[in-house]
This record gives sequence, C-alpha cells and structure tokens, in this order.
Amino acid sequence: MTTALPRTTDLAASVSAHREEALDLLSGLVRLPTVSGHEDLASDAFTGWFRERGWAVEHQVLADTVVGGTERGRAEPRMDERANITGWLGSPSGKPIVTINAHYDVVPVMYEKDWTDPPFGGVRRDGAVFGRGSVDNKAGCVAALYALQALADAGVELAFDLAVELIAGEETTGLGTIASLEARPDRLATVVMEPTTGAVVPANSGVLFFTVEVAGRDVHTSQPWRGEDALAKLVSLYLAVNELGARRAETHRHPLMAHVPTSVPLVVGVLNGGGWRAAVPAHASMSGRIGVLPGESLQEVRDALTETLRAAAASDPWLVEHPPVLRWDNDGSIGWELPLESALVTSFTAAQQASGLPARVEGLTAGCDAGVLRGAGIPAVVFGPGDLSRAHSVDEYVLEDEVIEASAVLAAALLALSDAVARGEAA
Repeated sequence: MTTALPRTTDLAASVSAHREEALDLLSGLVRLPTVSGHEDLASDAFTGWFRERGWAVEHQVLADTVVGGTERGRAEPRMDERANITGWLGSPSGKPIVTINAHYDVVPVMYEKDWTDPPFGGVRRDGAVFGRGSVDNKAGCVAALYALQALADAGVELAFDLAVELIAGEETTGLGTIASLEARPDRLATVVMEPTTGAVVPANSGVLFFTVEVAGRDVHTSQPWRGEDALAKLVSLYLAVNELGARRAETHRHPLMAHVPTSVPLVVGVLNGGGWRAAVPAHASMSGRIGVLPGESLQEVRDALTETLRAAAASDPWLVEHPPVLRWDNDGSIGWELPLESALVTSFTAAQQASGLPARVEGLTAGCDAGVLRGAGIPAVVFGPGDLSRAHSVDEYVLEDEVIEASAVLAAALLALSDAVARGEAA
C-alpha cells in the first residue's frame, strides 16, 4: 500500500491550486451574518459547494432531533430553520466514519462603531480576511472543505468514509454537535476545527458558564444609608471570584498548557447593576465562565464557586439574609485529553513535519464541542487556522496563508490516519 506522507506534495499542490477559490468562498461566507439562530443564511452556500461536485449532502434540522425536543432545545430560537449540514467526500459507502466538525455560527457584533471595516464585510486586504466569524470559525469550515477537495484531486481511497459536519449552535448551547451524535453515534474519530494557530490539540480545558444575581434595596440616592447597594455587594463577590480564579491558575495546571498563564481561565464577561442614577441599585448581576481541567469533575468546579460565594457573603449581614443566587447557564463541557501516542495525534504531527512545519502539540483553554465528543467516548483532536485571540473581537481576522496551510496539513493528516486505520491502529 502506498503510504500517506509521500503524497503530501500532491495534496498541498491541490490546496494551492484552489487558493483563490477557497479564499473567495471564505470572504463570501463572512458576508453572511450567521449569528447563532440564523445559520440558515449560509445553508445554500454550503449545500451548493457539495452538490457542484456531485457529493452527498444531508440536512439535519435541529427541531427534528431528540435534543431539539428537550427543554433546552425548545428554548433556542428558530429551531425549524436551523440545521447541521453534513457533506461527504463522495458518498458514504458503509465503511467506518471519520468526521470533521466545523461550526458555522458566529457571535454577535457588540461594538460595531469600533470596527475598521463593516463586521460582515468579508474584506480581503493585507493578506487577511476580515470580519465576524473569519477566524471563528468560517476559516476552519473552508480549510475542511478544501482538504476534502485535495483528497479527491489526489484520487485517494481512504480506509474510512469522510464527512464534514457543518454545525449550528456551537456558540450558544452546543446543541448542534449533540444532535450530530444522534445521526452518527459510531465513528472512528472527529477532528474539531477551531483556531489553534496550526497546532494539534489533544488536551482541552472544559468550561462552565455562570450567572450570579444579588438583590439589594433601592432608595433615593440622597439617603443611601436607608438602602442596600446591590452593585457594591456584587463587587465584593466579583473580587472573591477573581481570587478563586487566581488560586486555580496556580494549582490547576496541565503540561500541554504551560505556554499560557492559566489552564483554567475564570473571567466575568458581563456586569450589570442598577437602573437609575438617582436610585441605590436594587439589583445587580455578573455572568462569566470558569475553566475545567482535564480529569476534573464539573461538580467539583461548581462546588468551588458555590463555596467562594458563600464565604464572601458570610461577612455581610444583608447577604446572609438575602444570599446571592448562583445559576449555571450550561450543562458544562468537560476537560478532556487524548493520549499523545494515539493515531489521531501522530497523524497530525507526521503531516506537519511532512509539510515542512515543526510538529506542534499544545493544549487549549477554550471550551469547544470536542468536549461533547470526548464525553461520548469518541477520539477527537482540535485543529485549525488562525489565532483564537482574534475571535469574538473587534476587527476579527484570519491570515489567508493560515487557511491554506491548515487545509494542506489537514488533508495530509487524514491520509496518514487512513494508513494507520488500514494497519489496524486505533484512532
């Protein structure tokens, strides 16, 4: 059997030949404002891409899934219009399945006036594509599509059926990937596309989202001593939560995340308080995220935050009588890891080296849908073009060369994985 790596040059040549086509597609996708809830705006673009090649493509409407019928699913907007789109390399043949998971929903634009270009302009300049969703995660979607194109152009016959799962709802609830497991529960492995600056990620912190609400008592601000300032009380809790994050940064470390200050980031992203400048705030809240170390239970993390809030409130008689309310805003994504010697990891490092790049294996501190897959027992890694720090930000962008490089490495890694599977190695 011909081994995968000598054909890496053929795969890279295909990706290079389709460079402008791929980047034009990326620019066009960014122009579609697929904020979570409106993913259907890109449905025709993705479906058409597969149909132009005569490849099988399927739609999984979220409202028609088991998870779509749950309380959480029913709370999501426009479930009848939103769908996971699964496109195949050719058509499924009955072989074992490997999938590439790439979400195509994006986060909202919060500060449009701060953007240099229109957030959904898809502007190409200075060797980059700019716009909301460019790096997170439409670059990953395009890299996956043109990895399939490269494998097809090379005439490769894989040891497995290969599909790209274009996922809805990742940025909010993760329902899309949960639903995809209803359609394809048995699979050899999944590559989750997220911006990793081209590193392969076999270890990922999980995440819990939370909200803390505090009640006070409003009075006229000329006599604040007659009231109870909910915002001031919330600030004391905020400081305690930040201290918890600092302690966990020291005590909860993972070796593959040694390049970053913390393996388990804890950040409060939203603070709200009061409603009128001449009234003592009667209500205040904060919402944020807390990281979960691989191997750490979600309940342990919940307990740590609960106890932090209890201890901080204990010194305030008002909060003892009116304790802060802690709400968990998601079920939680577990931290996870895959053995470094697994075929899924070594296929990527071999592909990196065969592409003339250093083998890069790193951990990731962002929660993503790989946690859902690992929780279901499926081997998974995270990989993709671009720097995660550019995601969810003003003037979000991805470098064009990053997209092309990632597509070529992904194609080579899938070919190397095919050889490993043919040899009987487990992903």
